[in-house]
Amino acid sequence: MHAHAALAALSWDPQLRGALIVLVGAGILVGSVLLLLYTNLGLNLAVLCVAAGLSGLLLLLNVIWLMAPLGTGPIGYKGSNSGWVVQEIVQGDLVAHSATRAVVGTPGEPVTQFPNGWTQIYQGSGLLASASPSADAALIPPVPTAVAAAAPRFPPPFKTTQDYVLIGAWTKGGHNYLLNLWGYKIFWRVRKHQIFIKHQPHYVVIRVQESLPSVTLAGAAATLPAADPSKPVYSVVMLRDVGSLRLPPILLGLASLVVFAVSVEKLHSRDKEIARRRDEGDDGPGGPPTGPPEGSRPAGELQPA
Repeated sequence: MHAHAALAALSWDPQLRGALIVLVGAGILVGSVLLLLYTNLGLNLAVLCVAAGLSGLLLLLNVIWLMAPLGTGPIGYKGSNSGWVVQEIVQGDLVAHSATRAVVGTPGEPVTQFPNGWTQIYQGSGLLASASPSADAALIPPVPTAVAAAAPRFPPPFKTTQDYVLIGAWTKGGHNYLLNLWGYKIFWRVRKHQIFIKHQPHYVVIRVQESLPSVTLAGAAATLPAADPSKPVYSVVMLRDVGSLRLPPILLGLASLVVFAVSVEKLHSRDKEIARRRDEGDDGPGGPPTGPPEGSRPAGELQPA
C-alpha cells in the first residue's frame, strides 16, 4: 500500500519526479566512474580523481555560461530576471503619504522632496515603456487563470486599464558610479560599458488619474481619454530590480574552483611523496643497489606458483 502511494505521488508531482530523474542520472554518471576507478586505483585515489574531473568540468561549463549572451536562450543555470518592483501605491498627496525615502527626502529640507531632484519622462521614452507594464499590473486585478494566483500586494484601485490615464512620470537614480569620495562621484566607462562596484537605486514614479467617460458622436472620430480633475491621483512608486542572472554560475564556478584546486593539490602532494620515497629508497645508506632486489627473479624467468 505504501509503495503504491509513493508511486502515485511520483507520477502526480512532476517537480519531484524531475528532481529524482536528475539525481538518479547524476548518481549513475558519477557512481559508475567512481566504481571503475575504485577497482583500479583504490577508494581514496578514486575519490580524488572523480572530484577533480567533475569539478573541472563544472568550472569550464560555468565559464562558458558566464561568457555566453544571456538573451539568446536558456544557456546554463540562470538567476532571476531584472524588472520593476512596485514599492507602494499612494492615493492623493504623494509626499505626505509615502514611505519611500527617495520620495519624502530629508525631514526639514523641502528641496529634497518629490519632485525636486527627479527627472520627468515623457511618452515614447524607453524607460517609461519598460516601467508601465509593472504599474498597470499593480493598478488592475490579475487576469483569472486556471491556477490560483497569489493575492496582489496592494489593492488595485481600478478594474481595467481603460479606467485611468497617465498624467505624468518621473525618475530618479540609476547612475552607477565607481567611487564616491566625499560627495564627488567618479564615473568610469570603457566604450559602452559602465564600470562600477554596486548598482545605485533607480526609482520611477508613475501618476495616473481616473478618466472621464468617453463620448463618441455618430460619424466622428473617437476622442482620446482625458483625466477627471475631480478624482484623486494615484502614484505608483517602483524600484528597479537588476536581477541576478549571472550570480548562480559565479557561485557554482567558485565552488567548483575550490574543489578542483583542493583535489589537484592532494593528487600533486601524493605524487611528490611517492617520488620522495622512491628517491630515498634508491639513494639510501650504502649507496645505490648494485644488483636485483632480494627475492626478485631475472627478467624472463617465471615466478613459482
